[in-house]
Amino acid sequence: MARTWLRLVLVMAGLAAIAAAGFWTWSVESHARGLDAALAQAQDEGRRALTDALELRAAQQAYVATGQGEDFWFARVDALGKDLDEVLAIVKGHLASPDAVAAVDEGAAVMQDFRQVDARARELTRGRQISQASDVIFGDGFDVTRKLTAAISRALTAERVARDAAAGEVKRQQTMALAGGAAAVALVLLLLIPAGHRDAPEQAIQISSDSAPLPLSAESLDDLNDLGVVSWATPAAPKTPEQPVLDLKALAAVCNDLARVSDTRAIPSLLERAAALLDATGIVLWVADPDGRELTPIMVHGYPPQMASRLGTIAREAANVTASAYRTGLVQTVKGDSIANGAIAAPLVGTGGILGVMAIEMKNGGEQREPLLAAATIFASQLSTLVGPPSARPRAEAAG
Repeated sequence: MARTWLRLVLVMAGLAAIAAAGFWTWSVESHARGLDAALAQAQDEGRRALTDALELRAAQQAYVATGQGEDFWFARVDALGKDLDEVLAIVKGHLASPDAVAAVDEGAAVMQDFRQVDARARELTRGRQISQASDVIFGDGFDVTRKLTAAISRALTAERVARDAAAGEVKRQQTMALAGGAAAVALVLLLLIPAGHRDAPEQAIQISSDSAPLPLSAESLDDLNDLGVVSWATPAAPKTPEQPVLDLKALAAVCNDLARVSDTRAIPSLLERAAALLDATGIVLWVADPDGRELTPIMVHGYPPQMASRLGTIAREAANVTASAYRTGLVQTVKGDSIANGAIAAPLVGTGGILGVMAIEMKNGGEQREPLLAAATIFASQLSTLVGPPSARPRAEAAG
């Protein structure tokens, strides 16, 4: 191509293609960062809503507690209910997933049901009908607050799953944009090659076929590999297998079944389902003693039944992830390797503080996957509703 102006046009077209691909990649990445920020805010407010819901349940139960001033707890429930309405509205504003928004709307509807139950409980309490008020509070009131926490947990899980799917789409769009820009540049470079040089490879091939190949040193091969000439000779790295997507419907089903537990004999089968969803090898439930000085295993899954008695107790100040999760109230992880599995320690948080820890042995690097960490936190939150306060809980024999 001998015309200078046409060559300039092609060069400008190639530069424009590169610029367009770069701008598209930047805009998609900026959008992804915005989604990440919204998800982080939604999770923070969601955790606050879960805490308010648990405090709301405890404050209502104080209506019928001996020696408590009912006016104080009436005002406390009103304040917590107002705060919950505001937090749910904030959470909804940060959500993008339709399933998550629907779950938050369900939580707002449950709050209306709670107010009706609360009005009935207050009327009975003022009339000194303590027995009837207790039936309403520990029956309908408990069920309503349990539905509220389940709705909030479902919303956070749905938003996390939707964000993971959006992240995959962002990566796909970025790859397509960069591939398109590279193809445009390659076409421009091909068109810029003079016509006489395009016929040269045939002659070069004929010459090289009549002569012996020249020996190449290791350094020369490295240089050619850096230039992309012999990159085909290097075996491609094996692709990392895609991680399975967390089954959101199954997660919600297990949480709903946990919320309906009335007999602890049903817990082992639910732990088995939770372990299957988390791709976990085993689960150990630890609960704190009344003084909060040590943790005792009360139930195991995936291990021999006698394992609980062999584990013994864990001191609060012990140097392991289970004790650390109990002290800090935060989810702790241990990264696995080719020899040992990883682990997740999720605290069981109740109205009176940290009640215990759910320790999970993970396989296939599951402790590093955000969806599984979120699911483990949700299971722990649901299990905490089945664990009473330390002062009222006797030591139990481990079962599994």
